[in-house]
Amino acid sequence: MTKFHKSFVILIATAMVSCTGGNKKNSADSAVATVADTMTASSIATDTVPIDTLGGYFSDDLRKFGLIGKVKAVTTVDYSPFVTCLSGPLSFDTEGILTSKFNELLDNETGCNPEGFIDETECRESDGTVFELEYTNFDSEWNPIAGKYRSEGPDQLWEVEFTIEYLDFDSERNWLKRSFKGESTTRNMNSDGEYGREQKENFTAAESRKITYYR
Repeated sequence: MTKFHKSFVILIATAMVSCTGGNKKNSADSAVATVADTMTASSIATDTVPIDTLGGYFSDDLRKFGLIGKVKAVTTVDYSPFVTCLSGPLSFDTEGILTSKFNELLDNETGCNPEGFIDETECRESDGTVFELEYTNFDSEWNPIAGKYRSEGPDQLWEVEFTIEYLDFDSERNWLKRSFKGESTTRNMNSDGEYGREQKENFTAAESRKITYYR
């Protein structure tokens, strides 16, 4: 993993989460948000989505992340090279409302599919680097099983198309471990300010997380 990709893992872990405009992202207005833009999720307006209480989705916020049951916190243990606000750290109150604070150094947007699950994110660093993640397919439990990722920075363009396999679940049917497999394409910027030849390679990664619940 390049230094560029490692820095992405650290910076995106606390990205902003709010679903607006159905399944479409809103364009970010600037590369750096101000302290005034930092807020808790409970103050963000969200789409009205019917809660499937019989299916275990306790709130709209939990449903967005596909989290079943009375989840208190989610902490990612092992990160994949692309880590977004979907990976946490996330915390919820007893009503299932997201209480995690957002990173004021990033402009972040998310979009939900018609069923109310997050299916895309876009984040920006202060240097203008843009990170985009889109889930293109879900299984019957609304766990994403395929997607594509793209990061474009000052000197590199990195794209990945991947599938996801789930390896472990807890008693609430929330996943604990999953693996990614696909192909990545890297293009480095040359001295003329243009991206050079594509470099393709097989891509594999793993991710695990810890979930705690209100009892």
